[in-house]
Amino acid sequence: MSCVLRVLTASLGAGVVAAEASPVANQCSGGSAAASCPSRGPQGVDLMQRSFVHSELAITEQLHGDYDCDGDGVQDCGKWDYGIGMCKNQAVCGHLYKFPDATLDRSCRCRKCASFPGTAFGDAMLKNPEQAGAPFNAMSWGLFKNWADHMDTCAPWVMPRDDTALQNLLAYARGKGYKVRISGAGHSAGGIVTDGQNRQVLVLSLAEYTAPGEWEFGIRDMPDGSKRATVNAGWTQFHLYEKIRPLGFFVPAQTAGYFFSLGGIVANSVHGGSYRAGFVHGYATRMRVMLFDGSIKIIDTEEEMRYWRCSFGLHGIILGVEMQLEQREQLQMYVAKDKMSAWNAEEFWKFIKQTAEADLPAEVLPAEGGQGSRKSWNGEFFVDFINGGETPQVISYSQKANHSIDPDFDGELGIPEKVHEGYAYMKNKRVAEDGRGWMTWGEAARRDGAPPIKIAGVDVNDMLDGIKALPLAGLLSKAAVEEIPGFVGRMSKRVNDGFFLTYSPAALAAAYFVEPSKAFAAMDYLRKVQLESKKSKDFVWNLPGEFRFLNVQDSAVLQPVKAGIWFNAQMISFPDLAKNDQAWKRDFKK
Repeated sequence: MSCVLRVLTASLGAGVVAAEASPVANQCSGGSAAASCPSRGPQGVDLMQRSFVHSELAITEQLHGDYDCDGDGVQDCGKWDYGIGMCKNQAVCGHLYKFPDATLDRSCRCRKCASFPGTAFGDAMLKNPEQAGAPFNAMSWGLFKNWADHMDTCAPWVMPRDDTALQNLLAYARGKGYKVRISGAGHSAGGIVTDGQNRQVLVLSLAEYTAPGEWEFGIRDMPDGSKRATVNAGWTQFHLYEKIRPLGFFVPAQTAGYFFSLGGIVANSVHGGSYRAGFVHGYATRMRVMLFDGSIKIIDTEEEMRYWRCSFGLHGIILGVEMQLEQREQLQMYVAKDKMSAWNAEEFWKFIKQTAEADLPAEVLPAEGGQGSRKSWNGEFFVDFINGGETPQVISYSQKANHSIDPDFDGELGIPEKVHEGYAYMKNKRVAEDGRGWMTWGEAARRDGAPPIKIAGVDVNDMLDGIKALPLAGLLSKAAVEEIPGFVGRMSKRVNDGFFLTYSPAALAAAYFVEPSKAFAAMDYLRKVQLESKKSKDFVWNLPGEFRFLNVQDSAVLQPVKAGIWFNAQMISFPDLAKNDQAWKRDFKK
């Protein structure tokens, strides 16, 4: 969450002021004047590339592993190309920031995957299709890694541009004996796309894909008067809502942030916080797909759809999706919050039922907490256990719609007058992706999920990794909760479409489905684990506990739980403050 911006800036103070302004002014547009660059913060904090005095010994020790990729004594990396906004010698060099690098040149280090001859990992056609003259029209996006950055592989990440390019890529892969894995925006759990162990694996994405006709985007009228949208599966929820929100339409279920590809969502068990809705894939009514041999098929029977929903890419490539739509004439995005007087089941359920007004049937809930209005159709809950002790702060980002809205609500309820401008502002904003130069937010969201949050031009996760010693866990958890009302208020005014996250740093996440009757026990255990971690020197939980409710429908053969109302307990944390990978993994397994 972008709350980290304020926390770290305040914690580090003058330590984030950049001394080298001239390279930064040029990097955003190939040497252009600063006036043509995207908007920035205060002058001099564009990039945390401070001047540090490095000893000759330290530089010599780094030379072989970081800059001399083949051990021949010649420095292969260590040069930044300001003209294209990435490291020179991209075949073996990439932007790999290590605190406290003084310049962009110093961050250009050897890639770990420089040489794998005779494999997909080493295939020049996959690593650089355009320059190598590949028989398919595609863009390389480097090497596959997931959004949380804990699954970093040597598998080439290729983005074909149309159906013919996809068919030619599949034919090329078959001829070489490669295995093709399919990714969305990279938010899947580690290993679902690939674990990086098989050198004959390549990963394809639809981030650059354009679909034909109505399968790029279209709206269909149904006999019952409802509407459905056909949409490119490589689009994110943002790109879909940019089209349907100005018309007053929504998908019945949605996540907190835009940055998941639609193909990835319907191929997995992705859900939001709707008390009435289940997995988003349940609202996919048709698909346009490509099979292993390049043939294209329309999936339009419920029997077949049950196999393609939540199919994890096992059947083929989902090229386009038709989604069920619903109309909301009025939408109220708001926040309910409280500092609990005591951490117990009574107060826990009182907040859910009465303060957050959750639309949950009494027969599936315990008696604690009394009765509520049930006016809210959506709720996403956050609890600051790390700072709360016996009286934690709890917050719910909630939504009401149509006749359930509060008559005295002082905020946007309809379609904002400048909704088109609001979407255009977000979509066209310029952002920098490490090692890949500048692009629009809309491009970055499709390619690998949420654009990273930057402080003084540096990825928050790189920043955290370099300052492990600071006692930041409590600050981060508190700020994550306190910033939510601001996010919600800004997005309500801008587009009022139910989403509130547009940027997010890489964070670890896990979730468990629990019967609602055991919801308090589940969160009480998470609280115990998080509070115990405060004594640890290896890993301290640093973001709030989260939970949702969802009403799962029987819509897919491979969905993880049976139909019914479920409580979803979620835990998230930055890995960067952990001593090592094993430290956070131990706590996530508890």
